[in-house]
Formats: sequence, structure tokens, C-alpha cells
Amino acid sequence: MKKHFLVAGLMAAIAVPVSAQGFYIFGDVGRTKVSIDNDDFKLNTSTNNFSFGAGYALNQYISFEVASRDLGSFTAYEDQYQKSAVEISTLQASVIATYPINSKFSVFGHAGIADVTADEKYQDFEDSSYNESDSESENRSVFGFGGNYIINDHVSLRAAYSRYAKWQDVVQVTTVTAGVVYTF
Repeated sequence: MKKHFLVAGLMAAIAVPVSAQGFYIFGDVGRTKVSIDNDDFKLNTSTNNFSFGAGYALNQYISFEVASRDLGSFTAYEDQYQKSAVEISTLQASVIATYPINSKFSVFGHAGIADVTADEKYQDFEDSSYNESDSESENRSVFGFGGNYIINDHVSLRAAYSRYAKWQDVVQVTTVTAGVVYTF
């Protein structure tokens, strides 16, 4: 997780001094839905998420973005004897295709690749020698759509839906976000 924030911070530090037209930074918040469905375990839960990143608009129709996303944490299992908590994060790169509806509003679709990391911590309340933590990472495709509303030459608001390809054929992650974009 810390490596995602480090990379995104470096990205933003490089992008901020650039005054060339087309570079932008963004941040957003929202909800993540996690669905796990295998033979012996089922879970549907939602949690908060946030992200930040940088991008470059090649023209009014095509942009490229990189982002660090904290997709949230949730308790996968808990009873009086044990608890299993999971935190999911991504570092992703996407291409965005935008279609302007009018001078203020546009819609977009995005597709890309995400390095999805799940950090799990297991606690045994009766015997701490069984406590353990594990981290797994996989590259998954991500796609979605959204809308963008321009407030002025530098600031716009956007909302988006994203869906990540199933992980290990049992974990499905989707997000709904709203955020702010600052264009240099």
C-alpha cells in the first residue's frame, strides 16, 4: 500500500510544476463493492474508497491517466474467536475516451490495467501464535464510464463507475466515485 502512495506522490510532484497545457491532477472519493463467491464462502460488502492521480489530455477526446486507489478495507470473517480483515489497493494506468455533450459537460469511457493488491490480516483471539498476515497482488483489467462537468478553465467535477476483472475467478470489485480535476 505504501508503495502505491509513494509512486502516486512522485507522479504528482512531477506533474505539478509542469505548466504545459493538457496535464492534470485529480482526487476522488466513493464506495467500493466487493463480492466474493466461491463454493464454501460468500460475501457482499461495501466500503469507502479514495484515490489520486495525474493525467495528460492528448486532445479533447483522448487522455491517459495513472492513479493510486485505496479501495477500502473490510472484515471478511469475524466471530468471538477469530477475525480476518482485508485491505485492497491498486496502482493503475488507463486510457480515457471522452465525448463532449456541450461546452460544460462530457461523458467518458475508460479502460486500463491495475495492479490490485489485497493485504489480509488474520487474528486468533485465543492463541496469538496463529496470527498471520498475507499480501497478494495481481494485474487485472479495469473499465468503466462517467461524466465530467467543467466549472472553469482549471477545475472540473467528475463522477465515474469502474469494474475490475474478477480476481481468482471469485472476487469481483466495483467502484462508484466523485471527485475534482485540476487542469494546468
